[in-house]
Amino acid sequence: MPAPNFFNPLSLLKKKTGFSYKKDPTIGLALGGGAVWGISHIGVLKTLEDHRIPIHYISGTSIGALVGGLYAAGVSTDRLYSLALSTQWKNLSKLALPISGILSNEPMEGFIHHLIGNKTFSDLKTPFVAVTTDLLTGEDIILSSGKLSRAIRASTAIPGIFHPIVIDNHTLVDGGVVSNVPVQAVKSFGPDIVIAVNLVPSLEDWLPTTGLEVILKSLFIMQQKVVTRETSQADIVINLSMKGFSPMDFSKSKELYQKGIAECLPHIPLIQEMIERKKYQR
Repeated sequence: MPAPNFFNPLSLLKKKTGFSYKKDPTIGLALGGGAVWGISHIGVLKTLEDHRIPIHYISGTSIGALVGGLYAAGVSTDRLYSLALSTQWKNLSKLALPISGILSNEPMEGFIHHLIGNKTFSDLKTPFVAVTTDLLTGEDIILSSGKLSRAIRASTAIPGIFHPIVIDNHTLVDGGVVSNVPVQAVKSFGPDIVIAVNLVPSLEDWLPTTGLEVILKSLFIMQQKVVTRETSQADIVINLSMKGFSPMDFSKSKELYQKGIAECLPHIPLIQEMIERKKYQR
């Protein structure tokens, strides 16, 4: 006996309009660099979670690699926020012989290892890549395998401040030198929607007052044109204004977390609308 021919409204939709239903579009999140300002990323992630917006892929540069990598490894947003409030951030670096940097961020690698152990990229709950810069060639090196704590350490190695890190014969520094908002990196996963979080939308938000801050601000200035080009390729860009905040001020964790929430919220309706729209395609 032939199988019953049930009416399928989605087939009729495609026949009448040329559109078909696509279940659950995938979302990629690109988390940008910006030193301590990156605590705002935790607020953004929390807001997306609260509105049941799933993140299928993550790319991170510098502090974006730290927050994104830990989140991809299964560290909850509540735990990340608790760590932001309780961690003595100055203890995540130490003075070093000033050969290729003033400080070493080796303690950060130990901090990450304490949280997630020897996890590698293949162990992650959410696919993730960390962006670094090859100090020899100037090319971006996208880390997608090996030990996560080592990769994050390399991605956060701000040149001139922290020592470079050698991985697979590449001498690596902070990925922000060439890709501070790593949109292209997350697009390599092939997501349907890309959300970018930019911590440095305006150079005029902050005037440096110390030598280390001058180095950091100089990097932000050099990055600006590349950031503009990269963010133009994202579907949604969350620009976080950091006026009144220093990227080296470790005492504003609560305020930065709240800023991430406040500045992500206005984008939620558009993200939800885009998700619904992407479910139907020609």
